[in-house]
Amino acid sequence: MSTSASPNRRILVVDDNRTIHQDFRKILCPDRSRDSTLDMMEASLFGQSEQPEQALNFEVDSAFQGEEALLMARAARQQGKPYALAFIDIRMPPGIDGVETTSRIWKDDPDIQVVICSAYADYSWEEMMLRLGLSQRLLILRKPFDGIEVRQLAFALTEKWELLRTNRLHLEDLTRAVEERTHQLTLANARLVQSQRLEALGRLSAGLAHEINNPLSFILANLGYLRTQLEASSLTPNDMQELREVCAESYEGAERIRRIIQNIKLFSRLDEAPRTRVNVHEVLEHALGEVRSLLASDVQLVRDFKNVPPVFASENGLQQVFFGLLANAAQALKEASSAPSLRVATGLQEDGRVVIEVQDNGKGIAPEHLGRVFEPFFTTKRMGSSTGLGLSVCYGIVLGLGGDITVDSAPGKGATFRVLLPQAAVEHPHTTPG
Repeated sequence: MSTSASPNRRILVVDDNRTIHQDFRKILCPDRSRDSTLDMMEASLFGQSEQPEQALNFEVDSAFQGEEALLMARAARQQGKPYALAFIDIRMPPGIDGVETTSRIWKDDPDIQVVICSAYADYSWEEMMLRLGLSQRLLILRKPFDGIEVRQLAFALTEKWELLRTNRLHLEDLTRAVEERTHQLTLANARLVQSQRLEALGRLSAGLAHEINNPLSFILANLGYLRTQLEASSLTPNDMQELREVCAESYEGAERIRRIIQNIKLFSRLDEAPRTRVNVHEVLEHALGEVRSLLASDVQLVRDFKNVPPVFASENGLQQVFFGLLANAAQALKEASSAPSLRVATGLQEDGRVVIEVQDNGKGIAPEHLGRVFEPFFTTKRMGSSTGLGLSVCYGIVLGLGGDITVDSAPGKGATFRVLLPQAAVEHPHTTPG
């Protein structure tokens, strides 16, 4: 929250009588040079006297008609120098009167305090309230006014303006803090729910993988044997071709089931992987080498590697994460609307975490799908081309390592996956006593 170095003592006097303006200036901006000389003479004659009360530095501007006051108040607020208080005469012929002036000023500047000055009973209090509404910003000052009364009003109402402004700024800061905290709690709760889902899936997957793996191995072995025998068979060419196609389709389906099981096993073994100091760039290069066959020849690959410390992680786990993100980007780049490009970047955040970004300029992710990309078995790809577990596996591995993973995307503008990992503690060399 930013506040001014000194309180706002800016006052606008609105009156068609120039003498009134001179009176206000004498009261609110007196010449204190003579008082200072008298204080010095008194001190020399009678010894050091008490310090006089520090004078308030009111800044007084003059407007001689209501319309002029409106323009001045509006300009002052636009320039960031609003008036804290306005003394406004009730009668200012031939222009608008003081009540109308006040009503219009409040439309532009609802914070300004107003004292309406009147020597006549032009309006009753009830009539003013009907036109202006019941407001704590309004006071009435009868003419002829007393100088002390004017100074007290000026001091009290400018202080009130300052306090109201400070309270409003505090309230705005608190509102922003509450909104930010609520946003953080919402994200944290969403991640907790996601983690709980992954944990439940991990427990289920351990048993599921065991139950499926054995019969699947038997099916794959038999299909492999059948394919071998078909190559040596004396069937007709048409029969051979048909059997080969059936065998190939069956083998492809079984392979897909095997990939699903491999991903499922990862959920049940996330906590078992040993963690060491891992060089992020080495793992990234290995993953890039594996994914190269999935990238079209016209894809521009950009490496933007910064000097980052090692992370404390499972090397195999990180390999799976980086390969999963790069493979997902390779798939998205097949539908890029411009020259396909893939950017892989690393860096270090202010909080000390290592950040890895995988950015593509592919088709992007629709807003309604953005919040679901890390859900198990959720995929927007065609049936049979994806297990729907790749990104959820990445999510589970990263969270298990104490990190975080997010995605930013928009349709037609590609996607950026961002992985945050805690850096490994510094290893101190062992020394032997001399």
